This record gives sequence, structure tokens and C-alpha cells, in this order.
Amino acid sequence: MMREAVAALKAMNASGCVLLGEPEYYGRFGFVADSQLVLEGVPPEYFLALQFSDDSLQGKVTYHSAFSAQA
Repeated sequence: MMREAVAALKAMNASGCVLLGEPEYYGRFGFVADSQLVLEGVPPEYFLALQFSDDSLQGKVTYHSAFSAQA
């Protein structure tokens, strides 16, 4: 599933992808922690990026408000 998701993003000409997850697992797909990207309140070693182009990925990342919804 991860390989298909990455392939779909590349087909959309995305510059890269970020995710919050287990470094050992996602490292198998090329994801690495990147100090140029910040997700506040998250240990940096679990905020991972996969770059598809030579363009530098950098900035403060936020999730859509739906991920903060209270039940």
C-alpha cells in the first residue's frame, strides 16, 4: 500500500511527502527525519519526509482541522 501511495503522489508531480510514524517501518520506503520540516508537539524523529525532487522541502507543517476533531 505504501508503494502505491508513493507512486500516486509521484504521478501527481508532488515534490515529496511527509508523515508521522515509526522511523524503522517507514525508513524501509525511504522516509527520513528532516530538520527542515517541523510539526509542533511531535518528537522530530517520528516526523518523516520522502523527497521526490531536488527541490528543498522546508517549513512548518500543519494537519487539516479534521485530524483535531473531538468526538
